[in-house]
Amino acid sequence: MARGCGSRARPAPLSRARGALEAAASLLREGKILGVQGLGAFHLVCDATSASAVAELRRRKRRDEKPFAIMVPDVPAALEVAELGDELQAALASPARPIVLAPSRAPTAITPEVSGPSRRTGVMLPYSALHHLLLAEAGRPLVFTSGNPSGGPAVIDHAEALRALSPSVDAFLLHDRAIPRRVEDSLVAQAPIAGAASASSAGRAGSPSPIRLPWPATEPVLAVGGHLKSAACLVVGDQAFLTPHLGDLGYVEGDAAWRRDVEGFERLLGVRAEVLAHDLHPDYGSTRYAIERPARLRVGVQHHVAHVLAAVAEHHLDEPTVGVVFDGTGFGTDGTLWGAEILIVEGARWTRPATFRSLPLPGGERAIREVWRVALGALAEALGEEEASALSERLGAFGGVPSAARATTLRMIATGTSTPRARGMGRWFDAIGALTLGVGHAGFDGHVAIALEEAAGGEGARATATARAYPVALPGATGSAEPAEIDLRPTVRAVVSDLLDGVGAPEIAARFHAAIVDATATVVAGILADTGLRRVVLSGGSMQNQLLERGLRERLAGRVVVAREVPVNDGGLALGQAWAAVLALRGETA
Repeated sequence: MARGCGSRARPAPLSRARGALEAAASLLREGKILGVQGLGAFHLVCDATSASAVAELRRRKRRDEKPFAIMVPDVPAALEVAELGDELQAALASPARPIVLAPSRAPTAITPEVSGPSRRTGVMLPYSALHHLLLAEAGRPLVFTSGNPSGGPAVIDHAEALRALSPSVDAFLLHDRAIPRRVEDSLVAQAPIAGAASASSAGRAGSPSPIRLPWPATEPVLAVGGHLKSAACLVVGDQAFLTPHLGDLGYVEGDAAWRRDVEGFERLLGVRAEVLAHDLHPDYGSTRYAIERPARLRVGVQHHVAHVLAAVAEHHLDEPTVGVVFDGTGFGTDGTLWGAEILIVEGARWTRPATFRSLPLPGGERAIREVWRVALGALAEALGEEEASALSERLGAFGGVPSAARATTLRMIATGTSTPRARGMGRWFDAIGALTLGVGHAGFDGHVAIALEEAAGGEGARATATARAYPVALPGATGSAEPAEIDLRPTVRAVVSDLLDGVGAPEIAARFHAAIVDATATVVAGILADTGLRRVVLSGGSMQNQLLERGLRERLAGRVVVAREVPVNDGGLALGQAWAAVLALRGETA
């Protein structure tokens, strides 16, 4: 046990002190925050029933709203805080011990500060003797969150913990078994198939268990994945090994740790790949690594094609498929950011018959956090600059945004200055969610989209089956080589009309979900009829939205395939990249 002596700046190591567990539990009951050494990384831990302790953890970790996971001693305790069907209970109690994301129960002893704005709770069971003992001694549920400094890679050794985590904790609970490799907790959520569990991030739950491919690679392949929610994939023979979640590569510490972890994974499996697969985005840290590293062959794979190929590889699909890929943003080949794409994928070849109309993204990445910007862009495109300006004075999404900032942003949209075009479904959900919920800023990745899904009914709801879809302008048969565009400007106009008429957020959210499902299913059904294809892959981070996936599954009955062994978000991207490289080794090219 190591604890602070009047200052959090540098807790003094007392790792062999007797009664460490009793002291740790006592500190937790007092509302203190501990750094606890686990199996694959350190965690930051506090009392999940104490609003002040959780609020202080948020302050120190600089994590204002993103939900925390909690650890409870057993399944009955988990059922007291979350609604868990049989499949999720089985996942929770499995040897993998993932975090399971499920609807929250109310009331419970868990403070609302834990889940923030979400109506779901992430819950897990102890998976080490230390966890069991600490929970028993503390006598209450505990927050367990990644031990990293403000989003960097999770800490794995004592010296690094004392350096990086001391400002965040009041004491350390340590043990003498070294952590040789960073492996964070995995996450599963309820899937729309009879309540089955679906991977949302890979961690202890699946690595390094292999996924068997339809046929073997002639030599080892390393696919390096994406930039956020990063995971890599190593193919040896007909087995694809996906690394655990390796973090985000937007900062030096994360990039350096990612490189060490990837090369350590190769050493673990006893290979050094000379065939590298990567995303086309030139600024991804993973792409830079693949370009810099010596290789015999490099295979660049378009982001959304890789999402489809991940499901193709997992399910051994041997026929052309229609891929519906909804996510935030990915590198496009037409000067826009893609993310609401309908593709046809056959082996390594692909076409893009349809997409959603793009939105202006004033300020670029800044608009992903300041979602009022993309909402203003949606208004300007659907109603004109003058009307958008007037509405921004009335709608809650723009509360607190100075009029000068709104005027500047409208000029940026009009001129295209620092305003890329984005097709991502996540950006459409940000725009409509901001308008509907009166939320101008996102506290974490997916915040507004999750809130809009929950407003429409969340898990288990049938909102999209009963709601009247908003109008959407569907593409006609143009015969053009360019992809047909699904236009949501009529949807924006109808949403604004409902808002001004006082229609409640749940109805607007449900109608928007229904509009996306209806438009997508209609276009896909047309493609299936025209081509004679039989399979539809659903993928991308936005497909974690159960209302979207369930609605599309029901409308396209019997045709839908979704990856289950790997995440549909960017955590599964590397498997699709790897399969593209295996195809390239067989002589198939895009």
